[in-house]
Amino acid sequence: MTADVHGAAQQEYLAGLRAALADLPAGEVTEILDDVGAHLAELDPDDDLVARLGPPQAYAAELRTAAGYPAAPTAAIATAPAGTGGATFALAVLVVTPVLVVLAGLAAFQPEVALLLIVLAVLLVLVALPVVVSAGPRVARVAALPAVRRFRESQPPPGSAAGRASAFLASLQPAWWLLRAVVAAALVVGALLGGGIVPTVLLALVLAPVSVWLGFRSRTDRRLLWPVVPLNAFAAVVAVAGILWVGPSSSVDQSGYSSPYLPGLWQDGERPIEDIRPVDAAGQPLSGVYLFDQDGRPIDVSGGAECAVGEGYSVRERPVQPYPRGTPRYDADTGTCVLVPAGPLVVAVPTAGPTTAPTTAVPLTTAPAAPTVQAPPTG
Repeated sequence: MTADVHGAAQQEYLAGLRAALADLPAGEVTEILDDVGAHLAELDPDDDLVARLGPPQAYAAELRTAAGYPAAPTAAIATAPAGTGGATFALAVLVVTPVLVVLAGLAAFQPEVALLLIVLAVLLVLVALPVVVSAGPRVARVAALPAVRRFRESQPPPGSAAGRASAFLASLQPAWWLLRAVVAAALVVGALLGGGIVPTVLLALVLAPVSVWLGFRSRTDRRLLWPVVPLNAFAAVVAVAGILWVGPSSSVDQSGYSSPYLPGLWQDGERPIEDIRPVDAAGQPLSGVYLFDQDGRPIDVSGGAECAVGEGYSVRERPVQPYPRGTPRYDADTGTCVLVPAGPLVVAVPTAGPTTAPTTAVPLTTAPAAPTVQAPPTG
């Protein structure tokens, strides 16, 4: 009589042992299963028995050797049992859906194609779920497939270098569970609120326990792998895309300006233009000049920034003013923004004829521009 074991995973493990020892005498099989069942009854029902004892087939091979029986017939392992079409389809879905998700990420520049691939992956999972759910927590029908059994048997021994490396990678799973919670939070916040660090962190704190629980649960209930594996692939694609997008945009260029947006008018993105000094063809200064762009919108070189204080800007709306306006500067003594009038300026005005002098240096002494506000011209 087989020992009383209560965990579904333990019962499935015993069933795997019974199938792997099916060629032995019935009395011997019962005695072996009684011994193993007594051992399993002492374990936590949620333990990952495959990780702890090895696949049932491998464990059965050890029991055969210990009892002096020959190895299991090769045909029994290499041949799939009858009626495994559904299990084979479910296994194919588990392999194909992550690939579809990754391809969707690579085709993100074509949203229609990416959406089609995602929808196809979801449909495949939905079709496979009835087979997976009915197969039990260990998905015995899929685990019994020859391809799965050969894959498990090809795993490196725990004591080998490859086995230790595999164990180390497996120990990093909790970090991934936390990372995918952050990715999920960023996606939700981005979709609902347009982004934001604070709401992302708060939502990640809520989702992290769920993600960790799902990780631990999928170790004992393998049915969860069918939705979890494609979602993991999706999270990985989003995480990589986020790193590639954030990296260049946050890099600091040699000029020291790190933001892709800088208020005001800039020459080649490197030299700020703080005021405009219009002159006529003779180099004589002009005042009260309004500047407009090609669409008739007034040009404001300040971008609304009155003064640069440290790394920040004091920004406020102000009416359109004529040029030259002067240069706003922060007065540390008063803690206010003052307007420094335009001072003397020497300009070189290009001439039209090739035989004439190319430039004429004209010293300018302009009157300080009053920081008065004028209405823009009309008509």
